[in-house]
Amino acid sequence: MLAAAPEVPTLTEIRSAASALAPYIVRTPLLRFNAVDGPNEIFLKLENLQPIGAFKVRPMGNAVLTADEDAMQNGVYTASSGNAGLGLAWIAQQLGLTATIYAPQSAPAAKLDAVRNFGATVQSLGDDEWWQIIEKGGHPSDPGLYVDAVRNPAALAGNATIGLEIVADLPDVDTVIVPFGGGGVACGIASAIRAVKPDTRIIVAESDAATPVTAALEAGRPVSVTMKRSFISGAGAPSVLGEMWPLISELVDSTVVSPVPDVADAIRLLFEHNRVVAEGAGAISVAAALANRSVTGKTVCVITGGNIDGNVMAAILRREEF
Repeated sequence: MLAAAPEVPTLTEIRSAASALAPYIVRTPLLRFNAVDGPNEIFLKLENLQPIGAFKVRPMGNAVLTADEDAMQNGVYTASSGNAGLGLAWIAQQLGLTATIYAPQSAPAAKLDAVRNFGATVQSLGDDEWWQIIEKGGHPSDPGLYVDAVRNPAALAGNATIGLEIVADLPDVDTVIVPFGGGGVACGIASAIRAVKPDTRIIVAESDAATPVTAALEAGRPVSVTMKRSFISGAGAPSVLGEMWPLISELVDSTVVSPVPDVADAIRLLFEHNRVVAEGAGAISVAAALANRSVTGKTVCVITGGNIDGNVMAAILRREEF
């Protein structure tokens, strides 16, 4: 079970993660966002092109690749509403491990079907029971190795490889906007950016369906927030995890909160102008960039995933209301 806050990964650890992950991940491109004209340039870091359609193959992959083999004799497991489960199921299949994914009842069926297609077992739980596994860092009756997508130091280093790639492709980047789920990808990317280009701003993107980071920064500590149902999955949480708060408060400059309809508009613009398919959580960064006039210069929006339900995508392209 987890207890202490993870340390910020070092450049050596991040580069080691990049080397370990190289056989398994896509070195995703950085493309200009064609929907924006003018002096302020927006670029898209396309993690939706990973083998599982989301960035989570990086943290889950590095966590498993660096884990003790004896600890995985009874398999591996995690608690996930979708993409982290996909990442763990995929890397477990590659390495011949058994995997179990504990999912909330609200998890998208399409993502859970994909998890099963990778050979993992899905256990459906009530939202509160599911969140307790995340808060406590494990399930007391599961003998396998719990793989934490947010607080595991190796997972953070895996996420941080995205930051190294961003700076390598755009050395004069001014701002990086990262969607927030549990904080792993935001803190991971920020740790790499701070190490190699410390003057870059790190902005967390949230939707108004869940604003745990905005609330925590305002209060100076993690606080509980009300989560609203929306088509966006994998972003937001009832609160910032206590172990992650020291990293968030150190690494994140600010937040931008976008209304859910603006996130739908961002998904449509990504498809119409760049032919990029993004899920709700993945497009929050673009919604933030389009809404925040204080974001100037060269901005990178991390498109964390593209695993969107086809019916939702069709409704967005038809410009239905959300």
